Amino acid sequence: MKKTITFVLSLLLIVIVQAQEEPEIDTTQIIIPLQIGFDGEAAIEDTASTIIVAEDQEANLAYNDGIELYSANNYQDAINKFNEAIRYKPDMYQAFYGRGNAYLQIQEYQKSINDFKTFLQDNPNNSEVNYLIGFSYYNLQEYDDALKYFNKAIELKHRDVNMYYLKGVIMFHKEQYDDAIANFTETISIDSRHFFSYNDRASAYRMLKKYDEAIEDYTRAINLDGEKEIVFNNRGSVKRLKNDWRGAIQDYDEALKINPEYYLALNNKGVTLYEIRRYGEAIKAFEAAVKINNNYAYAYNNKGLSYYRLGKYKEAVESYTKAILINPNFAEAYLHRGSAREMLRNMSGACDDWKKAVELGFNDAEEYLSICVEDIYRK
Repeated sequence: MKKTITFVLSLLLIVIVQAQEEPEIDTTQIIIPLQIGFDGEAAIEDTASTIIVAEDQEANLAYNDGIELYSANNYQDAINKFNEAIRYKPDMYQAFYGRGNAYLQIQEYQKSINDFKTFLQDNPNNSEVNYLIGFSYYNLQEYDDALKYFNKAIELKHRDVNMYYLKGVIMFHKEQYDDAIANFTETISIDSRHFFSYNDRASAYRMLKKYDEAIEDYTRAINLDGEKEIVFNNRGSVKRLKNDWRGAIQDYDEALKINPEYYLALNNKGVTLYEIRRYGEAIKAFEAAVKINNNYAYAYNNKGLSYYRLGKYKEAVESYTKAILINPNFAEAYLHRGSAREMLRNMSGACDDWKKAVELGFNDAEEYLSICVEDIYRK
């Protein structure tokens, strides 16, 4: 699951956490079944050397055993048989292909890459294997290499729904949202019911502030699968950006109906309530979030902001302190605690907090430091 954190600053700063799901790819759905019954040409044609024929026959038998084991989802034993085939016949490229697929199934991605690249030495224009190398690099989070092989596969006319989807995810990570949208759209052109492409294309639209298009795609995803709390959460956050407070809260509530333990939706609902000045209700939402996940620093920070708005500065300080204990590098929490300490006439503590926020890279806190007397906050 990937998280996008948006900071909304209106005198004080409140953290919004919006979650998007990064789906696990089921590799069994994308690997082309291996061909059973391989007969090498040497085993058929070479009658001059009994030793070579015997070795080729042993290689072919081992390869075919590997195929049968692979088809039975017995991947480690299949690998052992492909190893045996390669020992008998080091240039049996089909065995490298089979072993690469087996390594892929057990998530040994670097080993699958090595085998597929060996296979390409004899079959450089095999589009599927170029795609599978890209897929392996994707799972190693080596995205530039993944793109290189995906693009090569496309050049060789490979058209696979997962490949375009993963390209879209990579472009989203690279913040190239127009390119991400183009790839998600290509995915949808192949499979009009590809749930994750609608969800993720919506998220790309959201990043481009095309909120109507985002809501439309989130709604399409919901129509395909109305049991994914993440999509209701995401759509709610776009509605919040459009100041559709009621619609946002309704979507967060729908997410919580599906998964009552979904603390991100509770946090986001609390943020919405905060923005419409229903601070007491916001506090209840943030408290419910930390009850589920007591290490969720953002909800403590947000609860502190709500207490601050209610003039409960002591309670605000306590909430910010909890956030800082969980995440000592939470610069915004230091900024906020400093403001609450200022209201409690603890200027020494306030200046220490603002200085810490600046040290952590939150330069907006420098404006607060300007009111501090030098000998209070200097070392």
